[in-house]
Parts: sequence; C-alpha cells; structure tokens
Amino acid sequence: MRVVRWSPDLELPEVPRVVALGAFDGVHLGHARTIQAMRSIAHQRDAQAAILTFDPSPREFANGLRRPGRRLTTLEEQLYYLRRLGVDLAVVFEFPGEIHSVEPEDFVRNVLVGQVNAVHVTASNAHRFGHMGRGDIDLLQKLADELGFEVEVVRSLSVGDERVSSTRIRNLLDAGKVLEAGALLGRPYAVYAPVVGGRGMGAELGFPTANLSIPPEKILPHDGVYAGRSGAVREGDYSELEQPRPAAINVGLAPTVRGDERIVEVHLVGEQCDLGGASLKVEFLRRLRDERKFESLEALTGQIGRDVDEVVEAAEAPQSEQLGEFDRVCATEYVVRRPGLE
Repeated sequence: MRVVRWSPDLELPEVPRVVALGAFDGVHLGHARTIQAMRSIAHQRDAQAAILTFDPSPREFANGLRRPGRRLTTLEEQLYYLRRLGVDLAVVFEFPGEIHSVEPEDFVRNVLVGQVNAVHVTASNAHRFGHMGRGDIDLLQKLADELGFEVEVVRSLSVGDERVSSTRIRNLLDAGKVLEAGALLGRPYAVYAPVVGGRGMGAELGFPTANLSIPPEKILPHDGVYAGRSGAVREGDYSELEQPRPAAINVGLAPTVRGDERIVEVHLVGEQCDLGGASLKVEFLRRLRDERKFESLEALTGQIGRDVDEVVEAAEAPQSEQLGEFDRVCATEYVVRRPGLE
C-alpha cells in the first residue's frame, strides 16, 4: 500500500481509482464494509482501491482544541489495518490544515477527481466533507453526474439494533466494556506501545510487569484490571506476536504503590524474559475488577495471584466468533495485492 501526505500540488499517476471516504478511526466492521464494497468495485473495474483519511482525526478536536486519549487507532495502526483490507493507496490529510478550508465543490472537483482521479466513490450516508462539513451525499451525487464518476452509498452496519460507529466504541471503552467494543471492531481492542522503565515494584511482589508508553492520542479503557493477551511485535507489523502470552493488564493509578500517575502495566504470565527495548501488542479480552487500594502489599499480592488465575482462564477460553470477523473480511477474494503497492 502506498501512503502519501496530501498537499495542493500533490501529483499521482493518472490511473483510475475507486475511493472510499471517511475518517476510518478504529477501522471497525462498519468501515470494513465500506472498504469491502470499494475494493470489490475496484477489482471489477481493474482500478486502484484508495482511501482518503485524516491525521489527526477530526474526532480528536473539541472547540478547536485537540483532546488527548480519543483515538481508537494511531495513524500507524490505522494504515496497518487498511493494508490488511487490500487498500492500494492511502491519501492522508492533515487536520486541521489546508484541506480544512477547501469548499465541498472544490474538494470534489480539484482533489477527488483532479488529483486522485476517482471513477467511483463509496461513502456512508452520514459522511460529510469540505469546509465546515457542508458537503453531503446529495452534493456528492449531484457532482458525480456532472463530472462523470459514480457514487455508492454504503448502508450502515448495525449490531444489536444500533449502528456500529467509532463513537459507540469509544463510549464502550470509556465504560470498560472491552468485550463489547471488540465485537464491533471484529477483533480485540488493542494497544501497541514500547516498554519503558518502571519502579520494579511488580518484580518485588513476584509478578514482574512491563510499563508501557502509550501514545497520547490513544484511548484507553476505563481504569481497572483486565484479562488479555500480549506479546512482542515487530516494528510496523502489528500482527506478528512473538510468544503471545496470557496477560494481566492494569490501567490506572496503581493506588497501593503509586497513587497519582496514570499508567498501563502488563504482567505476562509464564516464564519471564527481558523486554527492554521491545514493543508489545496488548489485547483486552475481559474486565476483571476495579482498581482499589489494599491495606498491605501482602493483600495486593494475594489479589494479583487470583487475577492471574482468571487471566489464564480467559485467555485459554474459546473466543467469540465476533472477535475473528475482521480477519474473515481481510481474507475475502477482493484483497488484491498489486505489484509496487505492497
């Protein structure tokens, strides 16, 4: 997959492209449906499958200010999942940036058609574009008739009688409902982060932990203790886990031993190894309990032991079919890897 940053003078090879529009934060099952429709058409028309997306995501902003901890996927994670879905080209717009002031009609004429050479566009019926979000599907279809491209409106995906959306997933994570969030993503919610030095308190208690440096834009589940899986990942490849293990994950303040610093620390169950300099993929499978302050380190150690038993049980239990749905979408016949666009 080729990735380019947009600018007003961007020049791309003049080949036909089928384009999916959207922010695509999280690359959830609803996004996968839109991209699946797009790449199916691209396959039929022998065209490139292209995505137009944003970095930062518009959803990270409120009243003109960027808020930390509101993004489901960092740009690197997002591009990885788009690559797995068979996208050939990703055009990334800085937000806010020059594109923010482009009027909807100019965006379609000059960017979508003029620069990207779109012959077919897919988008959800709720998609907005252009300055102040004034462009909508009706305008897109009107301009399509004039400029000679086609538009397909992708029906929203619903799970449990409610539309799958990035906002819905954020709300679930804010409530600590990682299993429900994973069902909408089609895979467990995960963070990818380098290991950083800690105080070594976990090792003293008999449960060594890896402290993670989480990107500031990344949303974390509600504070608490979670069962999950974890393993080291290679740079740029978020699927290759080395020795994946059951993992006890603590998100929050660790009040018994710290008290005022929000952290993410992970205990990998089993034989310990040196994780210095490594990056971990951490998947959240189930919430176990709230954080709480214990009267003694002995009481804390006893609770951690019980947590680890639950972690092993959760990691070894058969996983819901819903958590494998994203992989199934990625494996469909329209994932076409084009030479030079890997």
